Amino acid sequence: MKKKTLLGISLIALLCVVGWTVAPAVATAENSHERAELQVLKVFSARDGDAVFRAYMVNWKGQEVVVPDTLAKTDYQVGDTATVLVMNHDYPNGKAGPRLLHFEILQKPKTR
Repeated sequence: MKKKTLLGISLIALLCVVGWTVAPAVATAENSHERAELQVLKVFSARDGDAVFRAYMVNWKGQEVVVPDTLAKTDYQVGDTATVLVMNHDYPNGKAGPRLLHFEILQKPKTR
């Protein structure tokens, strides 16, 4: 019985060590995000029956960026100021690659 217990404890310890060494990379302090108020330069939209698509071109740090409104919850017009979440992340799973930027509209109630 002691051999089985010792074997069980050894296997659990081995699995824990292996699990920690192959665990995916966790977010680092270098990952960052910011909330930015950006002017809408152009509106992109499409409809297919009841389905809708909406995205906005904004100026971020002197660069034109298209920001999706994945849930189509906003209705900005050219010239409006949109609240955008800007995220800057490491390449996934600790692999070599460029840092990744992701932009997403922060929702506001439709007022028009």
